[in-house]
Amino acid sequence: MKKYFCWMFFALACCQPEAVTPNVVVDDDFDTSTAMLIKKGTLEGINHTASGTASIYTINGNSAVVLDPYMSESGPDLKIYLSKDVDAGEYIRLGNLKSTAGKQVYAIPKNADLAAYGYVHVWCEKYTVVFAKAELK
Repeated sequence: MKKYFCWMFFALACCQPEAVTPNVVVDDDFDTSTAMLIKKGTLEGINHTASGTASIYTINGNSAVVLDPYMSESGPDLKIYLSKDVDAGEYIRLGNLKSTAGKQVYAIPKNADLAAYGYVHVWCEKYTVVFAKAELK
């Protein structure tokens, strides 16, 4: 009986649904009209459906990546990276992708050299693949 319980527990634990990015539209509060645009680029899906604009803004000594507009299919374990290269070899993890749609804002650490970072990636950490990327100019 004990052996049966252990196998049942293991089977249930392995069959839990995978967490995916929410499909609700978000609208983060960030007034781009009062901030200074540093760089921006167009997001393109890489073997996944994704589109929108990624921008870096600064205001009052703080910097942020703003995805606006943003839309993509859902996926597991999606993160936002600010990277130095197209392959995201050197990057700063800015957080979990908040949603598959809407205006999303991700704070950049104060010590980041914005001139050195030229890409925003939507990255699936679980499967180590790029979901979408934008070259910032």
